[in-house]
Amino acid sequence: MRLTLYTLLVVCSLFCVAATATSGENHAVAVKYVIRSLGSDIGTVSAKTIGTARDNEFRADVNVNVRFLFLKFSLTSSETASIRGGKLVRYHKTIDNKGRRREIRGESSGGIFSMLVRDGTRSEQKKFPVTGYVTTNMEYPEVTLTPGEVRRMRIVDLENAEIVDREYRHVSEEQTEINGQNCRVIVSDFADKNSAGRRWTAIVSGLPIVVRQEGKEKTGLFNPAYAVRQTGVAVDR
Repeated sequence: MRLTLYTLLVVCSLFCVAATATSGENHAVAVKYVIRSLGSDIGTVSAKTIGTARDNEFRADVNVNVRFLFLKFSLTSSETASIRGGKLVRYHKTIDNKGRRREIRGESSGGIFSMLVRDGTRSEQKKFPVTGYVTTNMEYPEVTLTPGEVRRMRIVDLENAEIVDREYRHVSEEQTEINGQNCRVIVSDFADKNSAGRRWTAIVSGLPIVVRQEGKEKTGLFNPAYAVRQTGVAVDR
C-alpha cells in the first residue's frame, strides 16, 4: 500500500509570476504548517523564501509520522528551488521513507528543463523543452486570476516528473491579517490528472504564501484527503 502524502509538499512552493510583486525589495518569509489527514495531525512543514517574487531562493522541510493500528508510516523530505526572472531554474528534492530514498533534480538550461529522478537504485532522466509548458507547480499562476476566471495550462509536475494539463479556477478573494499586515487572499481550485484541491494564497511583503490547502492526490493505491494550514509566519521586512 503506497501512501502518497509526500506529494502534498507542493503546497509549500511559494512562488508566482512577477505580476504579484508589490515591490522589488528583498524579503524573507518563513512559514510553519501542520498537516492533517486520516482524522489526525500527522506532520509539520517549515518553509522559507528569501528574495523577491521574480528572483528568490526557497527551502521546505517536511516531517510526517502516521501511527494507526492499520497503518504506520514516517517520512522526511527537504526541497530547495531557485526562481530567476519569475521562472524555476533549479530544483532539488529528497524524500526518505524507512531507509528508501527518492531524489528529484531539475535544471533549466539552453531552452530545456532537464530532470533526473533516482528512486532507490533506479534512475531516470527526462528533458522537457521550455516551449512545451507554461510553468511548473513551483510557480502559482492562480494569484493572477481575475474574478470568475478559469485558466487551463500545461505545467511540469515536479513530483511525478511529467507534463500535465492543469486547470485553475478563481473561487473568491478574502482579506486576512498576517504578521500585522492586512493581506489579500486568493481562493482558487486546481485540478490535473495527479491531484486536485483548493488553496488559499496570500501575498505577504510581495511574496505569496499558502495559508491553507485542502485536497486529494490521485496517484498510488491509498490516497486519503489532506488539509494543510499555516500556524505561524515570520517576515523580515
